Amino acid sequence: MHILFTLDTWGLIGGTERYAAVVVPALLERGHRVTVLCREDLREGMADVPVIEVSELGAEGLSKEASRELARRVREAAPDVVYVSTLRNMAANALLVDLAPLVRFVHDHTLFCPGLNKYREDGETCRDPMGLVCLQRYWLGSGCVCFKPAGHKERFLTPLKELYRKHREIALVQRSSLCLTNSEYMRGELLKVGFSPDRTSVLYLFTRSNTPHQPAGTLAADVEGFLAETQGPLLFTPARLTLPDKGVDFLLTALARVRSPFRAIVSGSGPAETWLREKAIEEGLAERVFFTGWIDSAGIEALYARADIVICPSVWDEPFGLVGLEAMAHAKPVVAFDVGGIPEWLTHGETGLLVPRKDVDAMAQAVDRLLDEPGLASAYGQAGRRALFERFAPEQHVEQLESLLSQASS
Repeated sequence: MHILFTLDTWGLIGGTERYAAVVVPALLERGHRVTVLCREDLREGMADVPVIEVSELGAEGLSKEASRELARRVREAAPDVVYVSTLRNMAANALLVDLAPLVRFVHDHTLFCPGLNKYREDGETCRDPMGLVCLQRYWLGSGCVCFKPAGHKERFLTPLKELYRKHREIALVQRSSLCLTNSEYMRGELLKVGFSPDRTSVLYLFTRSNTPHQPAGTLAADVEGFLAETQGPLLFTPARLTLPDKGVDFLLTALARVRSPFRAIVSGSGPAETWLREKAIEEGLAERVFFTGWIDSAGIEALYARADIVICPSVWDEPFGLVGLEAMAHAKPVVAFDVGGIPEWLTHGETGLLVPRKDVDAMAQAVDRLLDEPGLASAYGQAGRRALFERFAPEQHVEQLESLLSQASS
């Protein structure tokens, strides 16, 4: 089978590219041919495969010249199936779906939510499919976090244009032979906006955390200093510091109510970092909670290894939550809010503890329980590592992907 693997950048840039760096060689080992279609070919660290580089893929449309050239090169490659991991360009999507069977992976809410993350400005999760309700909230209510009048010049026309564009994009993706996503939660969201159950499948993600492919590194002096100067079990939260979705503000409120001794590290950066640091001081956590700012994956690995409990405080509906698999790879128990796709990897009372969304008292109690019962925490962590190998191994992902691609191409 000849697969045209489509993504933004062919190089080790972010999570999507690291995913491709694992999956493409695995497909080659299984005897398949792979050609890569991308906006930019950086190549370093990636498999040696033919690459079609089209710089205009980073835009929404294609010039006539670029469209003709892309069509010519794809026809010359003659793939049996196109696998779109990421591709923002709607014109290129429309061209590809007419040239070969196309399998599209939907990673998050942006395809079917003008607000991008199914989270309302009033702090509540949106349960409605995209449609008139989006316009009602925009014009008559407070809107959504990323879909509201503030910042828009044309406050009447802007939401109409955006909703129209989203409907066109959904219709285009629905023309795919098969649509994949990363959780049953996300599959349900796709079905809400009209995707066919027969042409929509879940393909769980995997992680290379705690393997030779993703080794631990050294920590910065200030992080090591905090660890040396403090005592107690270590709680670890890697998170983008944005509000309200990632819920680090709820985490801090919960930690202020934990009665057992602990110390905590929050790793990540974002626009809310200054405010969260100030909140930690206001909550009386200045001596026990340390913000590292952004650190690389090797540093994150080192902190997973030294942590006793990993906390995932997201309050929005995480499509999946890769942090959980990384914690499981290190045999660490997880405490998380019961949101989105998280319950699909966190089995309550087996690999960690789920608590109701935004219930900071319940989160504090769950953390206290694991701190008070280290044997239970260890058992949850070991069960999580077993579950990782049983349900989320890279080999299982590639085998299922191979089967789905073959199904689409036949």
